[in-house]
Amino acid sequence: MTAPSEITTIIFDLGQVIVTFDHMDLCRRASAHSPHAPEELFARMFSSDLILRFETGLLTQDDFCREACSLLDLTISCEQFKTLWNTIFTLNAETAAIIERLQAYTLMLLSNTNCWHFTYCLESYPVLRRFDDWILSYEVGACKPDRAIFQAALDRAAARPQQCVYIDDIEQYTDAARSLGINAHTFTNARRLEQYLTDMGIL
Repeated sequence: MTAPSEITTIIFDLGQVIVTFDHMDLCRRASAHSPHAPEELFARMFSSDLILRFETGLLTQDDFCREACSLLDLTISCEQFKTLWNTIFTLNAETAAIIERLQAYTLMLLSNTNCWHFTYCLESYPVLRRFDDWILSYEVGACKPDRAIFQAALDRAAARPQQCVYIDDIEQYTDAARSLGINAHTFTNARRLEQYLTDMGIL
């Protein structure tokens, strides 16, 4: 285990760690504007590469909206679809409270996300303003578990891997971080995160 005195940077995932979300909620609400059931909308959206292309910056906002509405047979405007797309989040207040206690460290956000979701969360949840930097897949052009996005975080932090702690709810992504020498915790709930950070001597 890395000595606590070595830790300078704490890197958080966004989705299901700082905010929770429910894609099926999106599909249930979108089904009111489509001939398809929510389950069919979910299958269409998540069996395609549409979201991956949006989250790696390969699609403009207009192109994403046009392709998504066509794929899902939605009869709504782009602005209406954007509202449906964005309003899926809820703040995890317990995680936010932990973040407020970590201001002595460099705080970074590392997220597979898109410009719509990130802008919405940034405007809706002030805790994200507590971060020193945001490493976003659509800006980097790579998604976790790609090594490139983790390397981008290390470069921007100007930190060695052993000086960093990475927190994510997906084990494949924490494993990827560990493979680079980064200390990592697979998030399940705020209580266990608090215990991990306490054991590390960070809290």
